Formats: sequence, C-alpha cells, structure tokens
Amino acid sequence: MKFTFTANGDEACTLEQKSVSSSTAFSIPISKAALQSGLRELLLNPEQRDVTVDSVMIDRARDGLRVHAGGGRFELPFRYLFALLIEA
Repeated sequence: MKFTFTANGDEACTLEQKSVSSSTAFSIPISKAALQSGLRELLLNPEQRDVTVDSVMIDRARDGLRVHAGGGRFELPFRYLFALLIEA
C-alpha cells in the first residue's frame, strides 16, 4: 500500500491511497501546508482528541488519524503518516 499527498494549488490538496487492487483519491479544501500543520499539531499533543483547520476536521483513531472533509473521511494509519509529514 502506498499513500501520497499532493498540492492542488494554494487552496486544496489530495490524499491518495494505492494498492495492487485499488486506488482512492480524497480531495481536501485546504492547502497541503495547512493540512500538514493540523496533522502535526494533533500528533504533538497526545491529550488532544481532534483539531479543525477551516472546514476540515482531523481526529485521532486507535491506529492513526482520520481527515474529515465534506461528507467523506480518509484514514491515515500511523505507519504511513510519518513519511507524509516529513516530506518537504
């Protein structure tokens, strides 16, 4: 399984999950930098349950973080999340 994180201009980004049998893309209406900042904030504060960045909510699950935007949700397992956060 592979997760990628791409910027779509200054106002949006896309999280993608690819495996041998499927591919999922989730559009998020905030910048890549703003989403990375929200993810870092939640990881750095273990007592915090969730964080909201504009219209996007990020909350903590047992195995990772969940990004909620619009009517959908994208789950980021911890083992893939750290690589997305350290990318420049």
